[in-house]
Order: sequence, then C-alpha cells, then structure tokens
Amino acid sequence: MKRLLIKLLVIGLICPASSCRNGGTAGEEQMPVVSVTAEHIMSGTIENNISFNGSTAYLKKTQVLSPVAGYIVSTNAKYGQEVNKNMVLFEIKTREAKALESVYDTMVSSRTLKIFAESDGFISELNINEPGVYVPEGSILCNIVNNKDLIIKLNVPFEYISLLSREKNCKIRLADNTVVAGSVFRTLPSVDEASQTQSVLVKPLTSRPLPENLNLIISFTMERHDKAMLVSKSSLMADETQSEFWVMKIDPDNRAVKVPVKKGIENDTIAEILSPALKINDLIIKVGAYGLPDSTVISIVK
Repeated sequence: MKRLLIKLLVIGLICPASSCRNGGTAGEEQMPVVSVTAEHIMSGTIENNISFNGSTAYLKKTQVLSPVAGYIVSTNAKYGQEVNKNMVLFEIKTREAKALESVYDTMVSSRTLKIFAESDGFISELNINEPGVYVPEGSILCNIVNNKDLIIKLNVPFEYISLLSREKNCKIRLADNTVVAGSVFRTLPSVDEASQTQSVLVKPLTSRPLPENLNLIISFTMERHDKAMLVSKSSLMADETQSEFWVMKIDPDNRAVKVPVKKGIENDTIAEILSPALKINDLIIKVGAYGLPDSTVISIVK
C-alpha cells in the first residue's frame, strides 16, 4: 500500500512538469506576425530637377510722352485698359491756345493736339487720368506694355550656368500651383560681385497674361531616367548615415526578406532603386518595414 502511494505521488509530480515543458516549447516556436501594407515595384519615369526663384518683368515698356507743354483737354486712357496702336489716348492744348480760347474759340479748337498709342498692349502706368491738368513738354503721360514682352528674371549661381545653356526648356510654377512651359531667352554677361550669381532671362511659353513682379519657381531637368524601377519613399530603408539602403521584399511564404539596393534619382514622393535581385511587380513592404528583422512573418493589410 505504501509503495502504491509513492508511485501515485511520483506520477502526479512528473505529469505537470512535462505539461509545462511542452507548453513552453510551443510558445517558443510560435513566431509573432507583423501587420504591414505592401506595394508592387513600379516602372516609370523619374527626373532630377533643380529649381530657382524668379520674378516677372517687362523687357519693353512704351512710354507715351507729351510732345508739347500744355493742358490736357480730354483723356481716353484708363489704368489696365487694353489699347491698340494708333488709338487716341489724350488730347492736349498748348498754353498759348488756352490763353486765346476765349477770343478765338473756333480757331483754338483746331489747335488741339491728339496723342496716339504707339503699340498694342495695355496701360500699366497712368500718370494723367483727368482733363485740365498742365503737363510740361516731354512728361510721361502713361506706359504701355505687351504680354509678349514679358520675361522672367532669375539669379543663378555661376556653377549652374552651363546646365541652363544645355537645357533650355524649363517648367514655371505659379503661385496657384499651375505649371506653364518656358525656355531660356538670354543670359546676361555679368555676375553679381557679392552673390556670384548671373542673371538669366526666361520666356514663358503661354498666352496667359501674367502680372509684373510676380514671384515664380523655375525648374530645370538635370537628369531623367525612363523605365526605371520606382518605389514609394516610405518603402526605402536607410541606415543612420544614409549610405546603405534596402527594401523588405515579401516572399511566397509571407516573410519579409531584406534586399540591399542602390538608390538612384528621388523626389518628394518616389525613389529609383537599382538592384539585380529585384524586378518590376515584386511585392515589397510600403509601411511597417522600419526596424523589422529579416525573415519576419508578416500579414498584409489592405
């Protein structure tokens, strides 16, 4: 009887211990599953651009001058008004004719001098906007500008002048985020002594009227790659020194495999990757790869 009790006691102690050991092994073998979002490697075009700040200006302004000293009898000019060449803008009467108009009214009327617009465009500056004003000879009555004479002036560091000589075409981004095309019109042959920048004139290739002194961003393409392997910038991992890069490729067993890559051109949203171990449409982790160990089991969240 005593021997039976000892056997039962031993069995009772061994069974729980064995159960704990089996449960611990199962827990150690179970790998944690990490939820991530994924994307396919895309094929497309990416550019490396350089941008400069610029402002609009009119290369040519036509001044409407008073040919004689006298009084403005009538004005047909308004600020911002579109005018055509040979359109009558002002009528002026000489000081002598003004003094005699009470005596020879009929004769004086024939002495009124008409002043015409010398070019098409619109009035950008108006100095006389009402009759009765006395103006000296040669005084500026108004200025006329034409949208075809509008240019964009930008100050470019000297080391980039050769690039602008090679890449004449550019993109002009306006303050409302619309983009128009442009081309280099002229590079001025002088350098600012303090900033070591050279003035470049760009011609906007658009019929849209642009105001003077408008600040713009002008972009030139330094490099362009077609049929490149592209990924979101969030997919591209890097070390602290930004010298080594990799992506986490998802294999058929839903494991994240670390693949070292070389980074090519990048912009604000996408980056080019160069790697013989990858190809278009390979599935990689887009979000959730940061700090993820190699061969981690993952679950793709859609």
